[in-house]
Amino acid sequence: MKPTLLVSALLLSLPAFAQAEPEKVPEAAAESPSVKEATQVLTQYLSAVKAKKWVEAKKLVHAKTLANIAERKKRLGKEDHAMAPWALEKTDYWMKDYRLGKAHEGPMGTVLIETSEDNFQVEEKGVAEGDAATYLLGKSGGKWFVVDKQRGGGFSDDSIKIGFKGWFDKVPKKDE
Repeated sequence: MKPTLLVSALLLSLPAFAQAEPEKVPEAAAESPSVKEATQVLTQYLSAVKAKKWVEAKKLVHAKTLANIAERKKRLGKEDHAMAPWALEKTDYWMKDYRLGKAHEGPMGTVLIETSEDNFQVEEKGVAEGDAATYLLGKSGGKWFVVDKQRGGGFSDDSIKIGFKGWFDKVPKKDE
């Protein structure tokens, strides 16, 4: 075989090696039903925020979070809260796109989901890409809600246990 033909054959076979089957996730590592349900709710919420459909977005926010936002507005004169994107769209930023990242179960039956968000910055008139955020979701009245958002970081187990005590449905113990 000629060297150029041999090199060509080798180069043509490389994509076949690169297209190996993806690793299969063991059953134990598969997402739990809670993580799947919470991810669906967060996707609905973020899609509504991206589309600036505030009524739809608010329906997916925990009632106590909405009460906190209202209390801040009364006290400070503005809805200064990470879960009030409708209050920030004209002055600070609005979401152009998002990507979901890691999701895992937290304390008290909660789910934490990391995101990467692209936000249009009003003052700078440009898009900030890849802003990291973590969302806290929990069940109340048997339904999943988006509870809070931390930009650039996450929630500790203690901050959830202390800061959101009484917000979520009681989770049965494993032996119940």
